[in-house]
Amino acid sequence: MAQLAGAITIGQDLWQDSSVALHNLGQLGVDQWGNRYRYVKAGGTALVVGNLLQEPAEDTNFVSMTPYAAAAIGATEVSVTLGGTAVTANMFDGGFLTVSVTPGLGQSFRIKSHTVQTSTSGVCTFTLDRPLKVALTVAASKVSVRKNPYNGVIQYPVTTQTGGAVGVAILAITASYYGWIGTGGDFPVLFDTGTNTANDASGIEASAAVAGSVCAADGGAGSIYLGYSRQVASVDGTTSICHLVLD
Repeated sequence: MAQLAGAITIGQDLWQDSSVALHNLGQLGVDQWGNRYRYVKAGGTALVVGNLLQEPAEDTNFVSMTPYAAAAIGATEVSVTLGGTAVTANMFDGGFLTVSVTPGLGQSFRIKSHTVQTSTSGVCTFTLDRPLKVALTVAASKVSVRKNPYNGVIQYPVTTQTGGAVGVAILAITASYYGWIGTGGDFPVLFDTGTNTANDASGIEASAAVAGSVCAADGGAGSIYLGYSRQVASVDGTTSICHLVLD
């Protein structure tokens, strides 16, 4: 593939988006300079170059759901009673199913596929990437599912975080289209309108002032280190080269 090195040799160029997926969501790519990228689907709004991005917003209705039926050791399907949100086609493909309450606590699987369920309290069946090692019971086990973090990425919110940071937009990917984002190495990233000083060189974190931007890390409660600024004195409201450490 143009611009990417290593195992990926065909597929989608770094600087183009596509209406159809040409790689698995979350596919890791590395260029000739060692920068790292992930293949994503944009959410309902086009991405903005230089913006910090977040995974799809978490829906807590999919946390700790009750199995609809017991699942034996060796089973590759788990059925649950939904907790308040319907499930659309391919919504959780490539995502995670985790057993959150014992029996079976701690088991985690990739979701290969699942059924569609229009009722918010109906039954949905998830097909797993490998068999269960510990059986699940209706009476006690609880199951959580989570989307592939690269399926529907959005601008990092300015108010309340609704998911984890996944990377930085390198291309204005059209809403609901597919493309690459930067996750590790050197990329231009938007700094907020706060006071960004030489402290930037010691670390950056998501800004609480401007959506999709970063600021100097202060090490306070909830601070998540994303990397560091290459530019010692970053200019407010502009992009500066940062070294990301998400991958």
